[in-house]
Amino acid sequence: MDTATAAYLCVLPGVILLFLPFFKAKIIFQIVKIYTVFVLIICTFFGLLDVALYADWGTRLDNQIIPALRNPGGMLACVNWWQLLLFILLGIGIPILFFRLFTFIFPLKKLSLTQAKWYLTPIMLIITASLLVPMRGGLSIAPLNPSRVYFSTNLYVNHAACNPYWSFFYALTHVDEKIKEINFMTEQEAEKIVHHICAPDTTSSIPIFLTSKNGKPINVVLIILESFSNKLIEPLGGIPNLTPHFNALSNEGILFSSFYATGNRSDKGLASLLASYPAIIGSYSIVYYPDKLAHLDYLPTLFKRHHYTASFYYGGNIHFYNTKSLLLHADFDNIISDKNFDKTVVSQKWGVPDAFLYEKVTQDLKNVKEPFFTTIYTISSHPPYDIPPFNKHENKYLNAVAYADSCLGDFISQLKKNPIWEHTLVIITSDHGALEPFRTSIEEPATYNIPMLWIGGVVDTVFTNSTIGMQTDLLATLTHQMGWELPHPTYFSKNLFGKTGFAFYFNSKGYGFVSEPYTFFQNIETKKINNFHQSHTPTLVKEIEHDSIFSFPKAFVQYLHSDFKKR
Repeated sequence: MDTATAAYLCVLPGVILLFLPFFKAKIIFQIVKIYTVFVLIICTFFGLLDVALYADWGTRLDNQIIPALRNPGGMLACVNWWQLLLFILLGIGIPILFFRLFTFIFPLKKLSLTQAKWYLTPIMLIITASLLVPMRGGLSIAPLNPSRVYFSTNLYVNHAACNPYWSFFYALTHVDEKIKEINFMTEQEAEKIVHHICAPDTTSSIPIFLTSKNGKPINVVLIILESFSNKLIEPLGGIPNLTPHFNALSNEGILFSSFYATGNRSDKGLASLLASYPAIIGSYSIVYYPDKLAHLDYLPTLFKRHHYTASFYYGGNIHFYNTKSLLLHADFDNIISDKNFDKTVVSQKWGVPDAFLYEKVTQDLKNVKEPFFTTIYTISSHPPYDIPPFNKHENKYLNAVAYADSCLGDFISQLKKNPIWEHTLVIITSDHGALEPFRTSIEEPATYNIPMLWIGGVVDTVFTNSTIGMQTDLLATLTHQMGWELPHPTYFSKNLFGKTGFAFYFNSKGYGFVSEPYTFFQNIETKKINNFHQSHTPTLVKEIEHDSIFSFPKAFVQYLHSDFKKR
């Protein structure tokens, strides 16, 4: 990250030096000198702000400082005289010190200022262009992001590992201006409506479908399939016999037919499943905000409170989408990624094919300490679908899905041979859906409709649950089935075995709402509403006092975005 920052700062001098053969060298070097002074002053100013504000903000310098800079009087009111004096002295002293160092290393009076040769321009062009490599953090698939330097479950030391200038401009280009302002009603009205619908239902008796065997705690294996939607699964109305293993497993447990991803990307799906936090309107999810991640309730953390071990297996690069930050905040004991496999196994562009990933998990589960919570996140059904030889379909996506299904089937077969199967729950779901097959639009609910299946030795019944729900509901549903209480009840997670059913999904343009009486997508920019389904039922599953079905979705979306900004 330090190298990337240096590379960014060197781009402009590199461009300026391209013109050495065409202008007087003295002029070129003076421009570089002025630029150096400017960078020294700016870096010193923001570096001191970063140090000064961290204690109060608890975050590295980010775009929260922009409103404060617009009100310097307010900033001055927050410091005493000696802090201001120290700031001024350091603000002057540090640039002078480093400028003297610069002039010592590059003494212009002693440098040869003769006219440069023409071939210097293409040489400098190549050198400057090569800065792209350190700027993006190397040649790996994942560009540089905060998770590359995160290495601890301690947020403070992760912050210390970040370069403040890189972090600042990363935040500046990734945060608040990307978060939509949603103002359908007052904040008080929105929260009142959301509370009325989403407050945990403590009055009704919700059945338990998991049975512990021999008094042993229930182990949980969460399998997150890459880019699986209901359009692929025959029992869920999808392509016949494309996923025969999943189809067969659907007859062994609880199949959720109306389950929805909250977004259309992996980072949004992981945050929804592991942290019970929905996607938002826009290109970015909460995973891109490391400081907000510290204030979420994670599924693995909940299990660890009950003395479980927690492991995460992924065949790809955990730096992508800032995933490592999410996993460290989730407090996983063991994180396995492509770096933990032999290089000969990493045969796909994204990493390790599903067969080898499951093989690793199978071997580890033979000696795992119980009880455990294990998450497996697959990659083989991710573009470009460069799976090992497997020829079932001409369509590359469908062929990759069929391969992923075969690997899943083999893994479950092996797991059933392990004695832990009798007291283990396996949850199979997806990070998000896809536009293909039967191409649906980014607005249609079918694009977000994903499978979820619960199987295992502890599942004592077989049926299809048609209650409408979304990824964030896994937290409340699983917690209740385990016989636990949520430490911090949330409006974003409801029990899928309860009476209230609805789901939200989000993309960069707007939000979708799915319920029995009404399903629509609203584009926030154009205000256009695309209706997919509407009945004459005037209420949302249960009675809404002084409110219509149209108000709840708006209230929920507004409340979510307001909550996001406050995190």
